Amino acid sequence: MIETKPPQALSLFDLIGREWALGDAVAQIVFNANTSAVACMLADGTLAILPMADAEHPERRIRMELETGRTTIRPRENPPAPEIRPDPQFFGRVFCRLGEQGFAVGGEGTALWRVTARGQTVRLVCDGDAPVTALCSAGQAEFFVARGGHVALLETQSMTAKAECDLSSPVMKLAVSPNGGLIVAWHAGQFTVLKTETLEAVSEIKADGVVTSLAWSPDGRWIAAGCEDKALIVVDVKTGQADRIVDFPGPVASVAYNAKARVLVASGAFRVVGWRLPDLPFGTHEGAPIQTGKPGLTLVEHVAPNPKSETCAAGYANGLVTICPLGQRDELMLCEGRGAPVSAMGWSEDGMNLALGFADGRAAIISFPKAMFK
Repeated sequence: MIETKPPQALSLFDLIGREWALGDAVAQIVFNANTSAVACMLADGTLAILPMADAEHPERRIRMELETGRTTIRPRENPPAPEIRPDPQFFGRVFCRLGEQGFAVGGEGTALWRVTARGQTVRLVCDGDAPVTALCSAGQAEFFVARGGHVALLETQSMTAKAECDLSSPVMKLAVSPNGGLIVAWHAGQFTVLKTETLEAVSEIKADGVVTSLAWSPDGRWIAAGCEDKALIVVDVKTGQADRIVDFPGPVASVAYNAKARVLVASGAFRVVGWRLPDLPFGTHEGAPIQTGKPGLTLVEHVAPNPKSETCAAGYANGLVTICPLGQRDELMLCEGRGAPVSAMGWSEDGMNLALGFADGRAAIISFPKAMFK
């Protein structure tokens, strides 16, 4: 007697996701400006580029059944195009988007590289007197480079410095305000807020912690910083004060604001942690917390609010990825957990593509058809 098994049901990720095996943990993941590629910085310092072009995009596989009117997505028939490895391959530490379709990468020694969406590499600056410690995009025409305590605003095309300054210690993180008028540098227990055009210091704000991520509020009033030491730092730029929110169950690897919902979200707990603006926790004020998603037994490693809707993606320590409306308990599972933690997340600017990195070396892109947001 021949035993037959029913076909295994396809998951949502099987229908709208693509996956690559990159060989080492994904440390950072970034879309380029025109959403034609995603760059993945691996834990060993090598770079992999995922092409966004997809001959079997979910939008092309949507079908409507004539009899019932139900919309379905036909399964993918072919594997995704392979990742691109820059040639020559090099080892980097930090990177950001550069220009319309490329990336800037701080490489070994004092080198600074331009990498295109097709993996071509050009060594841009090799005469710096210190390694690149932080990079930050300022639109397509400019970007910021920190070499230790020296910060420079460079033009993308000419690579000439429009402004420069020297801070008291090596800069490890940079983040530009939403209106582009200010930039914050994190260095040696201090936030220094600078004017972007002149790099003139506006304020210096002391704070303890090992900062891993920075985010500005939509109105430029607040800076949030996630810390390895299980804390969240909230900085009031207007008053020049900072406060630490402590006792998170785990490291706060990512913090971000959702401009549409006017909400701050953070990882490091057993659900997405969040507060509504302008009532953030500060001093004796507990803020206005919101509950997003369902609490569980697994830590949220990364959060990524959608830039175009009031939703947030959450990546867990077991590899589970969900998307949930901010301030609601509803959840939609995007990726089933396979045991390896989510190590990086990011949205495309149009909010239609979510890039994921995992500690076991997998990377993925989930492309949402427009019908899912109606």
